Amino acid sequence: MPALKDSVSLIDPSRSHRQGSARVFLVYFLLPLLAGLIAIGSAWLLPAHVHPTQGQGLATQFAPGPFESPIKAAAALQSLPTRLSKNIPVGPHWLLAELDTPSQPDIPPTSVLLIPTATITPPVCWLFNGNHPGQLTPLTFQLGILGYSAGMPGTTAANRVLCEVQQFIPGALAIQQWSLPAFSAASGQHAYAMGMLTGGLLLLIAFIAIVSITTHDHLYVLLAAWMLCNVRLGAWALGWDHFWLEHTLSPPNLIASRNLVVLFAFTLTWLLFSRLFRHNLGARLCRHLQLLGLAGSALLLASVLLGSSQTLQTTTFLAAWADSALVATILVHALFRVTTRTLFWHTLAVCLAVLIIVIGLILLALGHINSIDSTVGVALFLGCNLLVALATANRTREDRQLRLRQRNELIVHDSLSPLGLFTLSATRHFEHLNPNARQMLAIDDSLQVPALKWRDYFEEIDWVEVSLATEQGRDTEIQLAHRSNGNSSIRSFLLRATLAGSRIEGSLQDVTARSETLRNLRLMTDHDALTNTLNRRGIESAIAAAIEDLQQNGTPCTMSYLSLDHLKRVNDLFGHSAGDQLLQLACDRLRYSLTDQQKVGRIGTDEFIILFPNMRARDARLLAQDMVDSLNSAPFYVGDRSFQVKSAMGLIDLNTDMDPKDALAAGTRACRDARKQHQDIVLYEENTEALFDHINELRVFEQLEQGTPPEDLYLLMQPIVSLRHPLKMLNFEVLLRVRQKNGHVPQTQKIIQAAEDSGMITAIDKWVVSSTLDWMIKNHDKLHHTQLVNLNLSGVSLNDDRFVDSLFSLLNLQPQLSRRLCIEITEGVALQDLERTRQFMRRLQRMGARVALDDFGAGYTSFSYLKELPADTIKIDGSLIRDMLGSEANIAIVNSIVDLAHNLGMECIAEWVEDEPTLRALAEMGVDYVQGYIVSPACEPAELLAHKNILTLISDPATRTLLEEISGRRS
Repeated sequence: MPALKDSVSLIDPSRSHRQGSARVFLVYFLLPLLAGLIAIGSAWLLPAHVHPTQGQGLATQFAPGPFESPIKAAAALQSLPTRLSKNIPVGPHWLLAELDTPSQPDIPPTSVLLIPTATITPPVCWLFNGNHPGQLTPLTFQLGILGYSAGMPGTTAANRVLCEVQQFIPGALAIQQWSLPAFSAASGQHAYAMGMLTGGLLLLIAFIAIVSITTHDHLYVLLAAWMLCNVRLGAWALGWDHFWLEHTLSPPNLIASRNLVVLFAFTLTWLLFSRLFRHNLGARLCRHLQLLGLAGSALLLASVLLGSSQTLQTTTFLAAWADSALVATILVHALFRVTTRTLFWHTLAVCLAVLIIVIGLILLALGHINSIDSTVGVALFLGCNLLVALATANRTREDRQLRLRQRNELIVHDSLSPLGLFTLSATRHFEHLNPNARQMLAIDDSLQVPALKWRDYFEEIDWVEVSLATEQGRDTEIQLAHRSNGNSSIRSFLLRATLAGSRIEGSLQDVTARSETLRNLRLMTDHDALTNTLNRRGIESAIAAAIEDLQQNGTPCTMSYLSLDHLKRVNDLFGHSAGDQLLQLACDRLRYSLTDQQKVGRIGTDEFIILFPNMRARDARLLAQDMVDSLNSAPFYVGDRSFQVKSAMGLIDLNTDMDPKDALAAGTRACRDARKQHQDIVLYEENTEALFDHINELRVFEQLEQGTPPEDLYLLMQPIVSLRHPLKMLNFEVLLRVRQKNGHVPQTQKIIQAAEDSGMITAIDKWVVSSTLDWMIKNHDKLHHTQLVNLNLSGVSLNDDRFVDSLFSLLNLQPQLSRRLCIEITEGVALQDLERTRQFMRRLQRMGARVALDDFGAGYTSFSYLKELPADTIKIDGSLIRDMLGSEANIAIVNSIVDLAHNLGMECIAEWVEDEPTLRALAEMGVDYVQGYIVSPACEPAELLAHKNILTLISDPATRTLLEEISGRRS
């Protein structure tokens, strides 16, 4: 093959390789090194053209402006202390400096005044004599490379200079006096250094830009942009950035230029070094550096757009240090993870360059940057950039060599590899296909490869992402696109590829069989392997689709919840094998009665869901009855044994407000009702009371699960009358109620029962307690006559440790309310665990709350446990009170309970008191409290607060007379 011959020709023998390496070292390393050493030695040995000199700092007095006139400013400044320089904030300032006057008058100008900064407006200055402060001579300053300067006239008798300046960013301000030769020499030296820095870096940038264009390598574009930022950064560090290519920048433009330079320098440094050493960094470190770089760029951008000068200066230095930390982290990791000696030395050189830049940052932050000679600083800066450029070139060369080796290895194994190998051109045409690739893509040998395109067989993809995945050991799965030759089967391949410049080298592995197997496995995830029906996931998806069809098109659908009885007994007696066969036979009978559109699914051991599309529940009832009859009438034969099953079914109409979870819950309840009522089928039609009850339950439970106050629940208060002091107390019991919806009055007891079955009762009880406490706090001033507020909690909640902890947490928030609370515990719940109940009662009583045993006497005949429970009150069951006068036995039982309670130091409450004779009899027995309709039904909390005593709530005259009589006897 031609490609194979080309690849062999690229692999040189070892001797030729050694000779080629020697030539590369001589040409690319040794000769440039010798040329650099000769240039440095010449600069060191030859005499210098100019010698660095410094100006003389003048003793200056500083004061913030403005002043009404220069004369007043001079008078105010003369009383201030003098200093050579001062850090001043943004704004107008005045300076008064004492000149170093020449000893001989009438000589030509030989000195220059210099304000070494470019971040101020052109200063307005005057010369004057301290002995004659009223005579001011204007002095004109011009911006130069060293700052603002003005020539001193030699014939003047002035010995002081007064200046007004406008500072744009906080910084040091001073006035220097230079001799004219020294000023000219320093200006020339700085101009030379500035030209060397700008010209040298711009020439290098131009060369790198040409390289990036010719090689199509984006890394060189980053390098060129980074070095362009370095031109401005170097000029800033050396104090020349107010000049740019023979143009002078005004202070506002200079500040904007610095802002943009810092922003771009930070971002480009992070991008360049992350890209340059990405092969030597772990994936986690790359992600962390990426996040840190993005955060720093965002911070700088916000500072540039919104920040003040002080904020910008702080952010700039923080960004500089963050930038240095980023680069240092990258370089340290790269230095210890290099794979070649050449790369090690280049990485070490870049570390040295970064170290020099960091030292420059430290000197700049400390204000000692002027301690470095400008020529030395420029040379070091140029060297740092050159080292980074060399490292970039070396990294690019190694990457190119790596890609070349990968390509050669790929081509060498072209014919031997079981994979389909290919090469794509820059236009994404096939340049090469090995025989396996032709066979996979069904390409005839007569077809010319360059005429074929990638998109003729596959969709367009991101090749950079594919190449990166290949380098990380991950495969990319693609599918063969449909073609016009009639082959409509979907074939899947694993793709691996690497980028070699603009070309792509890759391989294909046919995984169609594996993908088909995975698709079958995914299909099996929706089906039950034992019965070949839908499993829970599959049937929930089918229910969701039916509800969506009902919402969009109004297509009705009925859901059946079927439960088989006796299956657990079969498994226990005859093993799971017999039970499995019984399930399979039952499913066969179900499928015999169903059409293809009617789906059946198994969601539990012996529970099934059947969907009847396009049917209402009343229409599906006949079909459902036939299915139940077929299951219940004839026995099932498993081997020599016959089994008779008993099935029950709940039918519901799917509702647009339901989701699959709600539908399954409603079907479960309908099936449970069928079991309780000993019926084959219970039907929940749309808009029926049972379905309304269930929808109300789901709505309430959903509100509780979301942690929002349940809109459908509210509280009523039923008064509890003291028979000892009926007119002095207004106690009550808090009762839970459910609001009426759509003209339907839900039954609270059903909601409570459903909540106990579903585990939501603890959330309801917690809401009742917290709502009651909030109401008591809000109406604290209106509850002077209330000594007891009874709360009835579910036994399920009291046996839940988390609820008990929540209850006491609520009580601890309002400890002053605990003394008014009486927690009612059902007698049956108290007897389940005497020790747990005793500890709970003691804990409540320690907080000041009272405890009542509710429904006392309802089915329990032994009173001996009362001495084990420290209850405060016994609440006699209402069924004994309501029919008390109709039976002497009931009277005796109630009398015994009252006597027993009093003997044990407890009080007693009689509930369900519905007539005046019963109330009178209870009063004569010594009952402490009563509640019932004869006193008052449950009322709204606001209505209860409107009454000061119980009499205004009682509508029966005889009852009011009796209570007034009792109150009169007690008073």
